[in-house]
Amino acid sequence: MFDLDMHVTDFFAPTPGGVLLGFAVLLVSAGHVALSWAERHAAPQRIESIGSSGALRKDSPAVVNVLTNDATLTAAGMRATVIDLATRGWLRILPPLTDDETSRIRPSSEAYDGDALLPHERLVLQHILARFTTDHAIPARHLAVDIRGAWWRRFRNLVYAEARRSGLVKRRWTPLLLAAPAIAAFLGLLAWFASRDDGTSVAVIDSVERRLVAIATLAALILLLFRIVRHATSNDITHTESGVAAAGRWLSVRRRLVAGGFAPMAPSSLEVGDRRLAYATAMCLADGARIELPLAREDHFRAWSAVGGAGRLVRVKYPWRPIYGVNPLFALIGGLVATFIGLRAKRFFSDAARGDAWGSIYDRFEQQDWLISAIATGTVFLSFIPILVGLWAALAGAADMFNAVERTGVIVRARRPAEVTPLPRALVKRVEGDRYSLFVAVDDGSSDTITAWRANERTATPQGVDAVVRATPILGYVRRSSPIGHVLPD
Repeated sequence: MFDLDMHVTDFFAPTPGGVLLGFAVLLVSAGHVALSWAERHAAPQRIESIGSSGALRKDSPAVVNVLTNDATLTAAGMRATVIDLATRGWLRILPPLTDDETSRIRPSSEAYDGDALLPHERLVLQHILARFTTDHAIPARHLAVDIRGAWWRRFRNLVYAEARRSGLVKRRWTPLLLAAPAIAAFLGLLAWFASRDDGTSVAVIDSVERRLVAIATLAALILLLFRIVRHATSNDITHTESGVAAAGRWLSVRRRLVAGGFAPMAPSSLEVGDRRLAYATAMCLADGARIELPLAREDHFRAWSAVGGAGRLVRVKYPWRPIYGVNPLFALIGGLVATFIGLRAKRFFSDAARGDAWGSIYDRFEQQDWLISAIATGTVFLSFIPILVGLWAALAGAADMFNAVERTGVIVRARRPAEVTPLPRALVKRVEGDRYSLFVAVDDGSSDTITAWRANERTATPQGVDAVVRATPILGYVRRSSPIGHVLPD
């Protein structure tokens, strides 16, 4: 442990600075910009339905779910697979025994002669058979699958493999797209290491700002490398030209299914051989199937919305900026207080590190003066956290104090922070504690990408409700939320 601490200390001991550090900052900035451009370029394009679908394709419902949902498998893909297996005679879906119970599922032996299962369909059937241990049908809620689990990843990979085999999708990330960010990250690392010692020996306490810039640049480089590696090793896909055409035809089918009244249809009422409900479920149309078959949680980041007259897919973003969702007045006051405390702490501990303060402590522990100076220097570094966060909070609070945005539309997503956080869920739950907070995404039809706002217990609105929501643009604090009426599903 002592050797490790010495190595870490030696690594950060040289004084960073000079032209090479500035060059490293430029390179890491260019790398993040290039990767952000690549992410937008690689994202699946918006696909519009064509005038006529022509002959119905033979794609499985799970593949249709991928094609019509931004080349991403959602929970509706599994639900549609279960319904499709029932329409083909492999399963039976029975109505609930009581009003508050989900549908029941049991195996069946009435499959059509010669009907072969695809690998992902066989996986779903095996999942159900493994839980069928009695002669009684299984309530659908007992078949729920953790969408983050290994089973779901296996199911998703099998569906993607089937879509690739059909020539409808391809890998989203290619070496060409990642080349520029990777080169920028590599050159940035070289420049950063070369800038660790610019030839001048400066005390740590006299070069805090330069060292903070160097540490922040290194953190940005590590984040850039992490993003590149994550994309390179991911199983993300996008449409091929054939996939775009197929998705357009399936979206045309979706319009016909909307007109046919498939949205409220219950899966227990389907007829053997009629696969239309399975395809309606795959395209996130069948609300009745979602209620009766709660097999997996719907996608957090994609939602189908009927705002504007025609169904369209919208993407939802959940910002994780510092103090997002805080009242602007509290942000302004708290930010000013935090900045003042940080500046005072920086000044005091800078004097202590130089020996101009804490004279009594230095006199009492003369042999440990180096340790006292090191602690004071470390506290100077930490004092920049309240300074920077406080400045951001004060500026954002001042900007949002008398500024607000109002949307009238449908709450297409309502999520707790722990459900959509990129951080460890256990950490977020501990930070949130008992405080109630909810991300709400309001679709008013003006954009296909929606930034969710953060509401508290007073302003939270459930998903699916029509509402008028007023929030601040930077901090995303919901000032007021007024439901304007909605229809509950039967």
